[in-house]
Amino acid sequence: MKKEKLAVVIFRNNLRLRDNKALLSAQKENTNLLCLYPLEILEGFEYGFEKCGSFRKEFIRETLLSLHSDLDQHNISLYCVEDISQTLQKLHNQFDVEIYYAKEVGSQEESFEKKLQCYKHQSFFDQTMLEPFSFEYKKSFSHFRKKAEKLDVLKSCKKIDIQINNIRAFDIDNKKLKKNLRPRVCKGGETNALERVDFYLQNHIHTYYETRSLISAKDHSTMFSPYLSVGSLSPRILHEKLKQYEKELGASKSSYWIYFELLWREFFHQVMLQTPKELFLKKGLQGKTYPFITDQKQLNLFFDANTGVDIIDAGIKQLKTTGWISNRQRQLLASYFVKNLGLDFRYGAAFFEKYLIDYNPASNYGNWSYQAGVGHDKTYRVFDPVLQSKRYDGAKYVQKWLHKEEEHPKFDYKKMAQTVQKQIFQYSL
Repeated sequence: MKKEKLAVVIFRNNLRLRDNKALLSAQKENTNLLCLYPLEILEGFEYGFEKCGSFRKEFIRETLLSLHSDLDQHNISLYCVEDISQTLQKLHNQFDVEIYYAKEVGSQEESFEKKLQCYKHQSFFDQTMLEPFSFEYKKSFSHFRKKAEKLDVLKSCKKIDIQINNIRAFDIDNKKLKKNLRPRVCKGGETNALERVDFYLQNHIHTYYETRSLISAKDHSTMFSPYLSVGSLSPRILHEKLKQYEKELGASKSSYWIYFELLWREFFHQVMLQTPKELFLKKGLQGKTYPFITDQKQLNLFFDANTGVDIIDAGIKQLKTTGWISNRQRQLLASYFVKNLGLDFRYGAAFFEKYLIDYNPASNYGNWSYQAGVGHDKTYRVFDPVLQSKRYDGAKYVQKWLHKEEEHPKFDYKKMAQTVQKQIFQYSL
């Protein structure tokens, strides 16, 4: 007996209806369709840390609830499942299954996709603004940017706009993420993503350059990255919105720098597309072997916010309390972790992976390897945390998160950095 055809759309970090090639193609080519979200991608550990902590899980939960509601309006079911292989086998036993999914960057992401490729499938890459192109991925961001800025940004594809047959898979156990009541910096979902873009660009499109490096305050940052990370906002839609508001409100240095930061995201994604594993390795892209320290006591002092440097400890407190820190704080923490303490950057990257609400593998490991001297930054540079705090309004930030007046460190943190430079970074095989 011939099986009925069924399109199965796999959602991971493309949790939206707009500009979703996999979903659009599935609904164009099929009358029967259902969607799956594999909870297994949130599980596991890296260097002793959960791969996905409670802040990001709550943000994803909210985003999935929003997606479920949006899909339901088109008569499409969304199931959250624990074991994608087992679920697909059950569907395969009943239907003539074809899988539709968005490709992602990263070695673990590629490994997961092999489970989908056991079946008839179509894949689409829509993680970037630009069509993937050839460049020397071990070279600097500037090398990439000179080529990228000459290319046209891809146009977003339209939103699905029809009702289709609702297939109910009664033998699939639909799991739910546990609700987390901890404080949050933003609420998930495609509608909230688009509202945030409109709010920020209407009110702050011409102030971003001046505020982007400040350490605290919500609207000093665009706060687009959480939505980009789970894919409730696509980079192409964001770029189209930016151009729309530049047309209405005028272009400026600040509006260009929003695009510039999008190019940094693009850079790391396109690098990881070319080399899925290298940014995760200790030797990184450059193949350098540094004797980074992995002493657990030293690691715990950092992770427990007991470094004795107020601006660093305040950043760790904020991250562990909210799941968010500014881009400037991320640079300060990573620099201090690697250049002052000499610690293995992969542990710091795993710490961020657990706590950051906007974690994505390309940007996270790209930036950490950059700070560790095994990525794209070939210039040895150290952030002075005390000077950075003075420059970027750190005193109020320390008061907020440590409940004390900011004090100068009681030890010579500069001498520590000099020792690390000599003992760690001048040693290379």
